[in-house]
Amino acid sequence: MDPSAHFDVQRQWFERYRRVILEEAEPITAESVYVVELLLMEAEVDAARAALANLGPPAYDPGEPYFVRQEGTTCMSTSVANGMITLGEPFLLANPDARVPLLTRDIVARTSAMGKPGEYRSVDDMFKYLEGGCLLELDDSGETFSEDYTVRLTNSLIDVCETLWTGHGRLVIQRSAHAHLGFALERLEDGEWVAMFRDPMMRSGPGYTRLSFESLRRDYLWSPLKKIPRLMGPHGFQQLGAEELLGHLERYESMENLGVDCPSALLYRKREAPALKAPPEE
Repeated sequence: MDPSAHFDVQRQWFERYRRVILEEAEPITAESVYVVELLLMEAEVDAARAALANLGPPAYDPGEPYFVRQEGTTCMSTSVANGMITLGEPFLLANPDARVPLLTRDIVARTSAMGKPGEYRSVDDMFKYLEGGCLLELDDSGETFSEDYTVRLTNSLIDVCETLWTGHGRLVIQRSAHAHLGFALERLEDGEWVAMFRDPMMRSGPGYTRLSFESLRRDYLWSPLKKIPRLMGPHGFQQLGAEELLGHLERYESMENLGVDCPSALLYRKREAPALKAPPEE
């Protein structure tokens, strides 16, 4: 069976489960939505593990990649650059300590600082920079990137696990105004699965931390369900039915450009990236 089929089965199961949970929770209020989210988080972690249980060790072995420490407050753009290194980008691999800062300075210069501390840039800025074709314009003594890259917003642990298991992409995520890179999965000796995480504040060189699926889903991945009470305002969400709430979720999940409200995205080589759900804004 194609490995993607195992993830597809679990995605379909999770969608059915989500509908059942929302229907059973009706009417859903600003208070009860957090209990619903907890149930869905636990179910999605189980679904991701079920898909991986049928597959065995990851198809992608990262080895011991070399990472570059961020300069200033460039954690998001540095994590994107480190992700490109693990994707084998020759331009960065040739001189990572010089060219990663070259890239991050270009991202800072060509994206908006509005509402952001220092040189920090959001997932939305990465999307605009990469979709705008800026990457291939970067030049260092006549050398340029070998290919283009892009990001796709995500709030799906199952999608993240599939992407990291196959090695087709990397995960960039923001938590508490600091961005990290998820670059691979690892199966421990006891059979448990973890995500391999790189904090760009670590010194340059190899090294990473391990993160449980529970923590990844709960603390890092964007969750529109948890944000709905705040997004709708104190008087806009007294109670919702399952169909109405699913409609809101479908609209959020179809968006490509959510700024700092969506802190998680998958980084791909552009030729391998999923199609955009909607055209980027001009």
